[in-house]
Formats: sequence, C-alpha cells, structure tokens
Amino acid sequence: MKYRILFLLVTSFYLSILAIAGDLRYTDSWGNEGMTLTSGGNTSVMINFSTQSIHFSEIRLNGENLTEISLPGVFLPNDEGAPNLPGMGRYIALPEGAEATVTMVDYRIETIRDIEIAPSPRIPWETERGALEYKKDVTIYSRDSFYPESPVKLSSKTEIRGVDAVMLGITPFQYNPVTKELRIYRDIKLEIHFTGGNGHFGDDRLRSRWWDPLLRDIFINEASIAEIDYNHSWQQTKDVGCEYLIVVPNDPEFQAWGDSIKNFRTLQGIMSDVITLADIGSNTTTGLENYFNTAYNSWDIVPSAVLLLGDYGTNANNSIIAPIWDNYCVSDNIYADVNGNKMPDIIFARITAQNEAQLEVMISKFLNYERTPPTSEDFYNHPITALGWQTERWFQICSESVGGFLKNKLGKDPIRINEVYDGNPDTDPWSTATNTYSVLTQFGPNGQGYIPASPTELGFWSGGNSGDINDAINNGSFMLQHRDHGFEQGWGEPDYSSTDINGLTNTDLTFVFSVNCLTGKYNLASECFTEKFHRHTSGGQNSGALGLIAASEVSYSFVNDAYVWGMYDNLWPDFMPQFGSSVDYHGIMPAFGNAAGKYFLKQSAWPYNTGNKEVTYNLFHHHGDAFLTVYSEVPQNLMVSHNQELLEGQETFTVWTDENALIALTVNGEIIGTGTSTGNPIAIEIPAQSAGDIVIVTITKQNYYRYQKSVEVIDGNIPYVVPQSVVADDGAGNGNGLLDYGEQIALDVSLENIGLQSSGNIDLTISTENPNITITDGSENFGSFGPGEEISIEDAFEFVISSQITDQEMILLSLEATDGTYTWMSDVFFTAHAPVFELEDFTIEDPTGNDNGRIDPGETVDLSVALLNSGSADAINVTGTLTCNNPDITINAGTQSFGTLVSGNYEEQTFSIEAAPTMEDGTEITFELAIEGDGEISSVVEFSTVVGRFTALVLDLDPENYSGPGILETFEDMDITVDYKTTFPSELDQYKNIFICLGLHFVNYELTVADGNMLKSFLENGGNIYMEGRVTWKDDLQTAVHPMFNVEVNNENMFVIENILGSEGPLTGNMEFVYEGNNPIINYTLVPVAPAFSLFTINDEVKNCMVAFSEGTYHTIASTIEFGELLDGESPSTKADLMQKILNWFDGLITETSETLIIPGNKSLSCSPNPFRDETKITIHVEKQTPVSFNIYNIHGKKIKTLANQKNIPATFDLTWDGSDDRGNKVTAGIYYGVADFGSKTETIKLIITK
Repeated sequence: MKYRILFLLVTSFYLSILAIAGDLRYTDSWGNEGMTLTSGGNTSVMINFSTQSIHFSEIRLNGENLTEISLPGVFLPNDEGAPNLPGMGRYIALPEGAEATVTMVDYRIETIRDIEIAPSPRIPWETERGALEYKKDVTIYSRDSFYPESPVKLSSKTEIRGVDAVMLGITPFQYNPVTKELRIYRDIKLEIHFTGGNGHFGDDRLRSRWWDPLLRDIFINEASIAEIDYNHSWQQTKDVGCEYLIVVPNDPEFQAWGDSIKNFRTLQGIMSDVITLADIGSNTTTGLENYFNTAYNSWDIVPSAVLLLGDYGTNANNSIIAPIWDNYCVSDNIYADVNGNKMPDIIFARITAQNEAQLEVMISKFLNYERTPPTSEDFYNHPITALGWQTERWFQICSESVGGFLKNKLGKDPIRINEVYDGNPDTDPWSTATNTYSVLTQFGPNGQGYIPASPTELGFWSGGNSGDINDAINNGSFMLQHRDHGFEQGWGEPDYSSTDINGLTNTDLTFVFSVNCLTGKYNLASECFTEKFHRHTSGGQNSGALGLIAASEVSYSFVNDAYVWGMYDNLWPDFMPQFGSSVDYHGIMPAFGNAAGKYFLKQSAWPYNTGNKEVTYNLFHHHGDAFLTVYSEVPQNLMVSHNQELLEGQETFTVWTDENALIALTVNGEIIGTGTSTGNPIAIEIPAQSAGDIVIVTITKQNYYRYQKSVEVIDGNIPYVVPQSVVADDGAGNGNGLLDYGEQIALDVSLENIGLQSSGNIDLTISTENPNITITDGSENFGSFGPGEEISIEDAFEFVISSQITDQEMILLSLEATDGTYTWMSDVFFTAHAPVFELEDFTIEDPTGNDNGRIDPGETVDLSVALLNSGSADAINVTGTLTCNNPDITINAGTQSFGTLVSGNYEEQTFSIEAAPTMEDGTEITFELAIEGDGEISSVVEFSTVVGRFTALVLDLDPENYSGPGILETFEDMDITVDYKTTFPSELDQYKNIFICLGLHFVNYELTVADGNMLKSFLENGGNIYMEGRVTWKDDLQTAVHPMFNVEVNNENMFVIENILGSEGPLTGNMEFVYEGNNPIINYTLVPVAPAFSLFTINDEVKNCMVAFSEGTYHTIASTIEFGELLDGESPSTKADLMQKILNWFDGLITETSETLIIPGNKSLSCSPNPFRDETKITIHVEKQTPVSFNIYNIHGKKIKTLANQKNIPATFDLTWDGSDDRGNKVTAGIYYGVADFGSKTETIKLIITK
C-alpha cells in the first residue's frame, strides 16, 4: 500500500508528496528523537519533540485491514477503543506555588490520507487467555474531527515529594476517522511558562539523599532542583521526626526487633526511629493514614521510608492493618500516597512477621546479608530468569530483556528456566500484542541488543520446572526475575508453588522479583507464596528469599511490564539509557526501585490508560527492609583512612575513602555527622565530643563490604600531633601535579598539635607495603609543637614510583609521629597514574596483491596498527616491536616508533608483512607487539588474523544444535581447520564457504531479512554456501538468499526419511547413507531448477533432499536433511568423503559431469595471463612424447571448445585460447575448466575470463 504524504512546514518553504511503506524515517529532525529539554529556568522551560522513525504495520481486525503505528520508546497503547496513536509523557518541575501553561512555539506536520488506523485494544487482566480484544469507540470513530484535539497536553498540577509538578503529554499524531486523515507532527517546539511562585523548586524540608535520585529521574528539568547539603548532626536534636520510621505492633518482641533495625540503619547514617501502634493510637487504616500524613506534612525530619513490621491484621499486638484499594486489593500504597495523586511520597515496605520466630528469621536475613554478604563469584554470575511463554503477552520479552541486560551489559551468565503457557515459541514471533514493535525496537538488535530478533535464536522455552528453580537457587544466585501468571500459592509457569519452597537449602539468599498475580496477597487468611518464600529456613538456617517484590491481587498485562522496566532502570540506570537522568550514583535498593517503576509507568504513554496503571501502583509491594541494598557483584573492601582516636572538643573528623561511599559517625546511637566521599579526604563537621565516648565510623557503598570501626574520644589535655596536609610534589618529574609512573615524588607535610599540651621533639616517618613504591627519604624531624601550633616542611619525604605500577592504583602511606612519649598514627592515600596500552584497531592493505584487505599466501601487505593509551598518564617515546608466531610470516623492519601516546589517544604505525606462497588458506596467525617507552615502561598486546580465508564456517543457528557439531567433527577428522559459531559473525568475508544449520520442524532458526541480505552479499562476492533446514525452503520467510539456491518445493504426503541415496553423477552417484536424524519426517521435496542438479534423494530416485547449483562465481547446496546426522558406511559413503566432494566442487575442482579431480599447483599445466580478457596461453609440460587432447568445459560440465587432439606432443606444448567456443562465438565472462587427457591420466586447470 502506498500513502500520499503532504509536508506542511509551519515556517514552510515548500510542499512535498511521497509514498511510504513499513518505516517512515526523517534525517533532518530539529533535535534528538523524543522529548528533550533545550533550556530550563525558574520562569519557563523549552522542550523539543522530534520524530525520527515511525513504523506502520498492517493488522486485520473484524474483517478490516487496518494500520497500527509504533514509535520508539512508547510501549503502551492509547485508550481502549480510541485510535491507537502513540504518545508519551514527562514530568515538569515547577517553582513552588507556580502555575504552568504550554505553548506550541513552532512545529511542522505531514498529512497521510486514506489511512485506516486501528483502535487500541482493551488491556486484559493477566488471568485472561487469548488474543487481545479490539472494539472501536464509536464516539470517536463516528466524529468528523481530529483525535486527540491537540497533540500537546498538560495535566493539572500535582506534587511529588514536595516538588510542584505537571505532566507534559505529547501525542505527535492526530487522526480524523471520518476523512481518514492522519497528521504527523514531525517536530514540535514547546514552551512551558511558569506564572507566579517563589522561583524555588521543591520544599527543602522534604529533600533527602534517598529521594533525590528518584526526583532527578522523574523530572525532565531536574537540573532546576538545586543541590543541597544532606549532611546533618542529630545528636540531642530537638527536631521532630526521622528519616526511617519503623512501625511495630505493641508486643515487646516486635519493639525489640524494631530496635535492632533502627540501630543498624542509624549506624549507617539513616536517622531511624521505632514507634508502636500504641504510640500512634490506632491500628485502623484511617488512624494510620492520618498519622503518616501528619508526619509528612509537619515533621521537621520527614520520613523517606516507612517499614511496617508486622503481617496484615487488626490485632495491634502482632499485626498492622492495611487499606483496601477500590474495594479490590490490599495496598500499603495508599499510606505512601500523601497528596492523593495515587503515587508514593514515602517509600513503604512491609515485613509480614507474625511472631518472634518469624521476626528473627526475616530480620536477621537482611542484617546478616548486609554485614557478611555472599562471596562466591558464581552466586553473582548466575542470576535467574523464569517465565511462562504466552504469545499474546509480553511475559517472555519482559524477563528476557532483563536477562539480556544482565548478560550483555553486566557480563552475567543467567540461568533461564521457562515453560509455555500458550503459543509456540519455536514458530511464533516474540509477541502478537499491539506495540510489540516498539518494545523490540527498545530491547532488540536495533536497540539495546538484550534480545535477538527471533525467540528461536534463544530456544529452551519449555521444560522448566520446580526442580530447576530449586537447583538454581540452591546453587547460588543473587536475584530471580519471574514473569507470568501467578496465584496465591505460586507461579503458573514454570510451575512453582509454596510446597516447592520446602526444597530450598540455600544459605546465600536470593532477592526475588515475583511479577505476576496474587503471589503477594499478604491479607490472605493463610500464608501466601511471598510470605512462605520470605519466612523460609532450612535445617535451622535462613534460606529461600532475602526479600521480594510481589503483587497483592490480579493485575493487568502490559502495564506491569512497563513497571518492571522502569524499576530495573532505577536499579541499574543504564538499563534504558535514554530514560531518566544521569544520576551519578544509584544503589540497588528494591523498595526504591518499586516506587521508581510506578513513576515510570505513570509517565508511559500519558495521558492514556490511567485506570489500568492505577491498579499496578496499588498492587506491587516490597517485602523486606525499606533500605535493603542488594549486592550484584563480589563485594570488595573499602580503602579507608582516619584517625584511630578523636580528641575531645574537636569539631571535625577527617575520613578518606572510596568515592561515593556514605560515611556516618555515631555516638550512643545518635548520628553526629555524615558525608559522601569524593575520593579525597573530607572533614566531617561534628559537635564536640567528650572524653570516654566511642565514635563508631560506618562506611557503606554498593557492592563493598560494610566498614565499621570504633574511635575513642580521648582527653584533650595532652599533646596530639596530626597531619593537617600532605601534598605530593612531582616537580622532579613532569610537574603535572599527578603521581605518574617512574616519577620521583616529594611530600610537603604540615603537622599540627591539636592537643592542649606542648609536645616533645617530633620525629615523623613514613612507610608503605606497596612493592611499587621505593622510599628514598622516609624520616623528618619537626621539632617541638606548642598547643595549636602548626609546622610545615617542604620536601619532607621522597619516594620513587615504579614504572610497573598499575594505573589508578591506590598508594597507601602510613605516617608515624612520635616525641618518645606519645605516638600518633595516620594514613594518607594517593592515586597512581600510568599508561595502559590497548590495540585500538588494525587494518591490512594489499594494493600489490588482490586488494581484498586480507593477508593472502604470497602477498606483501601493509599492516597498520593503531595503539591506544587508555591509561591516565602519557607515554613518551613509545616503540613497538612486532613479531609473529608463524615462521612463514616475514616482518620487514619490525620495530616502529609511535612517539608520544597522550592519555586517551592513539597513534598508528605501519609494518610491512610478507606471507609465504606455501601458506595454506585459513591459517590463523598471532602477532605480538612488544611496547617500550621512557621510564622503563613495557607492555605486550596480542592480536590475531587469518591468512587467506578460513576453509569454512559452520554456522550452527539450530537452537538444538542437531547437525552442526557433526559437521565440525567431520572437518576435524579431515584435519581441516574451520570456524564454528552459533550466531552470525560480524564479518563473513573471512570464510570461503559457509555451512548453515537451521534445524527441524518446530525447533528451528528462521532467517531474517537482514540475514538473507548478508548471505546474498557473501555469495555475490564469490563465496559458497551449504544450507540445511527442514522448514526454511517451504514455510519460513523466503529471504534474498533463498532464490540463489535454484530450488523449488514439491508438496508430498508426510513421509519418513530413512535411506539417503546419491544421485547419478560424479559427486554423489556412488554414495548411500542411513539417516539417524531426529524427527525424521517431511512433507515436501526439493526440485532442482536447471542448471541446478540433485545430489541426494530420500528412499527413491524422485524425492530430492539435497540440490547443488553453480552460478559461476558462487556455488550453493540446499538440503532438507542434516549432514551431521548421516551414518558413516564404507568408503565412499562416509561424511568425510562427502565433505571432500563438496569442498572440491565448491572450489571448482570437480564438475557434475566429470570425475576429474584437479590437483592444485599441478606442474603439467600452466596458463598466462589468468584471469584474462582477450586470450591466454596454455602450456602443457610432459616428460616424454605422449598423446594428448585438450578441451574446455563450462561450469555445468558442457564441452565448449577443443583446442588440441594430438597423437604426440613435445616436452613443452603451447596452446592459445581466445575465449571463443567451437562455433567461434565469444563465451561470457566467468569460470571455465581446461582438461588435458593424457590417456593414462587427466589433469585440469581453472580458467577465468573477466569482463
């Protein structure tokens, strides 16, 4: 179908009409795709929206052929029954008290006529089965007006954690269903103007280090929200409130365990408090909600999070009631929503313990986990994804996109446990649901690359069961992502229920994302699945889940998936890099991710489907501690330096640790100071402390062990000498102020006596255990210090940094000051800088050879090596010496100068390389570049390439790998080196031949359009392909490469594949095989289209199963049987014999009409020039006079020319061929074969005529 498009520019200069089909792309957009902030301030913001790609697809609904539209990044459909026009939303922050209006400053549109837009489907409940329901909203489709009325919409004003906000929605389409006109807003420039207000964004009372990362993700103009200082001392504060409010039932056991959480989080720097229901005065939903609202609206310190420590119930001694949303589901989100906009303003979490035994289990799980996290690398390397396939839904995309991120971005090796609920993943697309194209654009090969183009590429969609899940958890996994149907006692697919949890024995605990229905229904009279998982122990040890995310009732499809993607983008901000802000640091905190996912969902496709989304806001809960942080990598030790004592009266305490670590100082359970590390020493302001107090230093950072140490406050009536500054001076080196490799460093040191008494004569010494540091001057006398006196000495110490030090290595120096009576210890850190050499790239140029950009036997080439310095220090006078592990490679002038390699840059040098003519095609060679430079730096980089081309690539795309390993084994038995891959390599031109395995019925790989184009190009460049597949020739998409096999299909009744019979001819005529393949049935045969010919038939002479075709510049073989499943018989009926025949035919060494085998490099025949255009001279060499005939054949084996038929010829005999046949007609350009028959033997030479 073709559409006429009218370009109308508001600031127009021209009109244009063109046709589209499939994708409509724009390359001259006003800005980046989607919604971007171009400027922001406290009076207005400017937004640009640009459309760069629109996908049109056809859908047949109720007997009509309709069109669906997809936009990148828009996952959810329009409102039910309305034209399915994609739209998106983003929150705009307003100054306090301001109102917002929006103006379309400029735009340009196109109009498509005569187009029928499909209606949006009804979003189904997750318990529903079957295809989506589409029903046009007649109030829209019968009206002669454009929908929506405006492409731009602002919501009413709301508030998010104290920040005034509006939602900006852009639907860059308008559709008139009567005139069938579609307007496309290619680009829109918007101004959102603020009226009134105080010019300040947000209520600072509500700001916190825990909520601000969410706000910066939520608001497109987040930069307008000013940075604030989160660090406070709350020692003996009169401020009311806390950051973390722990609500407990009245039973003292709950209070005691609540205090354990309070103490743990307070040490971390989170001001926490425990309050009982008796203190609140109510265990009713109204009483609790009023209490939380009051805390939010009036407390000096507003809770960032609330933990409800108790199961659902009305008994105030052991349970805490929860509201029921809309008479439907239990929901703590109602408590979290303070201002009535359905969204959380406080993070809420719940631990559903009912008694002391459950309290001990559920609380000790996270306390022990964060104190002593698992250390096994396998635990972190094997996250689990589990799902139930349903073609009409996105369950499979949801979990596999997460798994693909963990695999491709984080380098994990996920355990996939899957089962089929509905549909056939071996033949179905990823999903038939509306907007799947947009989802695949986000997560598929053209987006983030988390999932392949077809689900068949992943395979293993069925067979997952409870045993697999228990095995995976018991073997160790830091997280489990499940997506499918659920019920109160477990998951539908893979089948896993509460009783199966009893099989768990893991002591390294797994965090579980249970995204389905009902598994988190904590108001159930009995124990629900989530509670069972969370409370589970094995053999008296904590086991099962660390915590969970789960839903309390039946939920909607699709909106849940968007929620999940938003949640993961909070936990790992590079999951969807184009969404949210570039917040410097996120922890993996599922309770906060739960809220972030809801805000992401709120903005998705706004203003549509608000009711469906509201269900998800209220269903999903975090079960566990609100500040639980999940480890995703093997924990590391923090590098920490601080004084071991604190002098009473001091008002700062200096700590030096890793960047972005949270430092907390507490005394007697009160926070006296906090700070976020910059990687340099930070002086944390504290109230003066009294002698005898103990300051606890606690430092936390994602994926690092929690650091905790006690510091005694000592009497100030003594001398106390500490470093005030230690400055490194590299004046003897390059003077750039950094500690570079090989440099001599001087330290300028200032000491201060912060005590109340004078010191004696102070000697200061430095030491280190770092083997890359040599101290050349390690002691200095500073003399005596009076109280408060500071003494500085320049060049007090000197040390030399080894040239072998690692880039960014931390140098720890220990300082010891003593006057003979007192000794004071302290540490300082410095960062070392060194070059790091990496191969940026290498290229091969062979202009004097065949100019194909590769090293071929007998060629001299230029090998250009680009050497990158990825380190943080420059490398001076760098040379590289190139060597090769193969004696047939000669390197001319193997040492080259790369000069100065500046940090972050690369330089290129060229080496001349010769490959011996006797080298075999496909020989892999390894080069080693030995690097040296000033300062005694040295390094080695290796890289490999192939001389000529690999004989073959075995491209085993079959999900079950039935045949590929057998083909590979055949090559190995023949001592032929080939490459084996299960996915397409980036380059195919390094192979002469490709053997492709696509698989059987129901379990096969279907070539995509892109695959076909790639293979077509490979053939056109002179390659050869053998391709086998049971369905690729008939039922699958016929790509651009399929016609190049010259086969057609003849339908048959289903028959069994038993005996494989060679067809008459020199290639396979004397071969016969027994077939051992899986599922040995088929319902069609291959029909050769002349000049293609049969190689094998099944059971009789007419059921062709393998067909060969030669175009001249390329050869192909099509097969419906699996080569690797052939059973070897007596020679020549072996796979090795067959493979040799195929390779000989691919190389033009054998034709289908001749048994002649060409011997490469034969000395009896030669010709020059070859290739040739006009004529060539053929020389025949014999040892004695002998009869000879010389004939020329085309690639189909037909004789076209007789050049000689002599009874006797001399030792050397010359013939000239001018490229004509026996009739004198010039033959076409291509490949021909000259065959010399000497009576007792036959020899052949390949002749190539060029245009």
